[in-house]
Amino acid sequence: MGRRAKGAWWEGVTAYPQCKARSPMLTQRRHLLASTIIAGLAVSAALPAMAQTAQPAQAPATEVEAVVVTGSRIKRNEFNSPDPVQVVTAEQGRLQGIGSTGALLQSATIASGSPQVNAAISSAFITDGGPGAETISLRGLGANRTLVLLNGRRAGPAGVRGGVSAFDLNVLPMAITERIDILKDGASSIYGSDAVAGVVNIITKRNTDGVDLDMFYSQPQKQGGEEFRASAAWAKSFDRGFFSMAYEYNKRAEQTKGQRPFTSCGRQYIFDAQGKRKDTIDPRTGQTQCRDLLYDQIWLYDFSFAGLDGKLQYDYTGKIAGLIPRYPAGEQANYPGMPAGFFVVGHSGDPANPDMGVLDYNSPFNLAASLTPRTERSTVFAQGAYEITDSIEAYGEILLNRRATKTNDYRQFWSYFYTGDIDPFSAGFTGDFILSPTPVTNRNRSGQKVDYQRYVGGLRGDFGNVEFLKGWDWDVFAQYSHNKGVYSQDVILKDSVDIGAFRTGSCKGQTTPISKKACVDVSWVTPDFLAGKYTAAEEAFLFDSEAGETTYKQLVLEGSMSGDLFRLPAGPVGAAVGFHYRKDSINDVPGPITLAGNIWNSSAAGITKGDDLAREVYGELSIPVLRDVFLAERVDLSVSGRHTKINSYGEQDTYKLGLNWQIIPSVRLRATQGTSFRAPALFELYKNAETSFSGQRSIDPCIRWATNLAQGLITQKLANNCRAAGVPGTHSGSGASATITSSGGKGNLEAETSKAVTYGVIWSPKFADLQVAVDYFDIKIDGEIRRLGAANIVRGCYTSDNFPNDSLCKLFTRNASNLISTVTNNYINIAEQKNRGIDLTVSYGQQLPWDVKMNVDLQSTWQLKDTIALFADTVEDNNGFVGDPDWTGRLNFRFTKNDWTAFWGINMIGKASDAETEATQNAAGTTFYKVHTEFTAYHNISLQKKFDGFTILGGVSNVFNETPPAVTLGQGEYDTVGGSVFASQYDYLGRRVFLNISTHF
Repeated sequence: MGRRAKGAWWEGVTAYPQCKARSPMLTQRRHLLASTIIAGLAVSAALPAMAQTAQPAQAPATEVEAVVVTGSRIKRNEFNSPDPVQVVTAEQGRLQGIGSTGALLQSATIASGSPQVNAAISSAFITDGGPGAETISLRGLGANRTLVLLNGRRAGPAGVRGGVSAFDLNVLPMAITERIDILKDGASSIYGSDAVAGVVNIITKRNTDGVDLDMFYSQPQKQGGEEFRASAAWAKSFDRGFFSMAYEYNKRAEQTKGQRPFTSCGRQYIFDAQGKRKDTIDPRTGQTQCRDLLYDQIWLYDFSFAGLDGKLQYDYTGKIAGLIPRYPAGEQANYPGMPAGFFVVGHSGDPANPDMGVLDYNSPFNLAASLTPRTERSTVFAQGAYEITDSIEAYGEILLNRRATKTNDYRQFWSYFYTGDIDPFSAGFTGDFILSPTPVTNRNRSGQKVDYQRYVGGLRGDFGNVEFLKGWDWDVFAQYSHNKGVYSQDVILKDSVDIGAFRTGSCKGQTTPISKKACVDVSWVTPDFLAGKYTAAEEAFLFDSEAGETTYKQLVLEGSMSGDLFRLPAGPVGAAVGFHYRKDSINDVPGPITLAGNIWNSSAAGITKGDDLAREVYGELSIPVLRDVFLAERVDLSVSGRHTKINSYGEQDTYKLGLNWQIIPSVRLRATQGTSFRAPALFELYKNAETSFSGQRSIDPCIRWATNLAQGLITQKLANNCRAAGVPGTHSGSGASATITSSGGKGNLEAETSKAVTYGVIWSPKFADLQVAVDYFDIKIDGEIRRLGAANIVRGCYTSDNFPNDSLCKLFTRNASNLISTVTNNYINIAEQKNRGIDLTVSYGQQLPWDVKMNVDLQSTWQLKDTIALFADTVEDNNGFVGDPDWTGRLNFRFTKNDWTAFWGINMIGKASDAETEATQNAAGTTFYKVHTEFTAYHNISLQKKFDGFTILGGVSNVFNETPPAVTLGQGEYDTVGGSVFASQYDYLGRRVFLNISTHF
């Protein structure tokens, strides 16, 4: 392995072995940005001040081996590439108590400031790769636009369901990871498709002859989320090569929503003019009402399907009686007759009234639902190399991984029935009304088992005694990856629900048309059924489970050669040329119930099957322009280009230019400009054309908008737009489901294209062990591919500042009854996405008294712009909004003395606010909302001691038990869990202690 010259990791290269519109609130947003910038600069400014007493390091003159660096295919023996690269080491993760490669990578500031897909996010939402997947999205541009390499070679995707396209970080264990190089700009001309936002190159360990044993355990202060990891590795070097292999087992316990107070209770978090909380109080407990999904109520309609104010709810605790009357005063005739124990609740719409406070919102099933799933991973990794001759070396890698994930969840479901006057199984309910009981069930479990294999074999070497190729080397390899994922889930059978709707008698003797079950007369309106307590016969009739299977294969053949072409006065001209052949195929077969379209209120999915073939040639030049002249100690120009031909859409050319200018020994400038692209993923091309149905409640935000506005459940803007569309404030949404059509885009989709520009300055003064790097980046993506989702399409229309002219409003229709009738939800090329900002990296070393060495590292990212245009006439600005802060930073202190190492790290997340586009108070000015998040910092400390043959590391993560910021429910564009914002930047485990013991012999 080559040595690093002074100027170090953050300068941009690391060696690895070859193997929305303006508004008055904009001022507030600018203030938030300014305050976070000032905070970051204050820290960085303090470091040079500390450096005044540092002694300059004297490095001995040493011949440096030429090596390949991330961001280039040309061997270099000087570490001054124009490309900005951030390096995250496994050692840094260990000191912070991070137990997985995914968590380590997502903690980097280039990722932490943007939404990421971790186990909690992928289990709560539909994401590519399926539940439990963990991916990396640089700059927040999407995991599909971040290329992941393993030892400089593309790694095939992993996951389940049809949306597999990105590398799943669960595949790679910490035991084999040495460090991660993050190339922070586009690099398709070097690495091909997907390298739009940047490249992540995971470098595995080498040169560790002997046996390594490692054990890690993390224990949160509260139960849930415990993590255990154990690994064993063996390596042996011999005269003509080496061989190593490692095994790692990792288990992360489930954490449920009920195991943390900030995720167990969804409080409204609203205030009066004096700043006093005015959340709805549950008079049964005298405490703030906890809100999640309404459960155990019966919704009410008349025979015209007009909704009634209020719902029927059973008094399970016996405490409602005496708090509110059974019927609103003087309105008993407007409601059904009902059995003893039932009350009309939620009719007033006033959050301060007891009839609102007694609404059941927080089912015990919610408390038992997974926040993060139970996950087990087992991994085997082996690598080796053997010198066949003095000029030829054979090498190979094998990676085998299994991930098993289990998630618990719950859901509502509903149907429609007459009262007991017509339906004998609605006994006790009388009158000309339609009942829509809405029970909840915990039969909503899911599981995934993903088996991933990756094999690499190749030859590399030089050209021996061939004179005109002296100094050139070559590398040819083949890579094959195979992903097989089996995913299971509980389902509610659509035909079992539908067969009883609007019944007038018994269904005995009938059989459901698809599931072929003998019909069971289910009484949906009993207290037990509404609470999710079913008889064995009811459960067997209504519920089932299924399993689907996803297979993804990738074959890569690649060859390259590099060396010096000729010599200019300033030095040799380096060159690299190569070819790349890649074939990808996917075959996702959902479970039989999904294929039959028999899952209640869920989209049916067909088989996603197809393949694609890419053929590429590429070249790169490194041209020395000037050497040892005034204000130009060294000036280098790099040029790269790639021609790509992909069967699915055609041909694409990309380029990249780089300038590296060493002005004086302590100051260097760098700049790059280039284009990148992303070919459509296989699932975006081949998703089976399908028609599905969605209930009006699931997609229409205008249902009962007047009541929801009064209760603070929707924004004023949404209510205004629903009114402008002619939707009555009492619209119930009762009636036929909406028809959703969607399909892949083969033949219609084009490749995404992008242009990226970076400018950087690096300062390395001689008077101190100090390095400062500032890089500006600007990325623009055109033709981004997305499928928005039916609910997002409709909601996006009604929450748009451009309503009703937003193009989203053209993708669905309403009928004369104000019901949404159709939604078109295909994969499409949207207009553009832009991301612009500044990265600051500071590294400082200082020798302290008592032979203590202190190292301080600061990494921070200011995001200046983050916009997305779903269509050319619709631009949405996400920068600085909740979940997308405009500043994040990491400040680490390390103190080393002999065999002792002490660590203190601070992970910082800047302020964010939705106040630019969302209301901060109600129309009357009597209720105020919190739609912003405050500056948040997580402190981690650890202490490590090395003994003869083994090392012990112990520490505490989230020392001060910092909780995620609390926000008002239902007012911003953010997601929530309990009373907290739900975003990947924040810690939901709380304070935890960790222990890491390792030994080598």
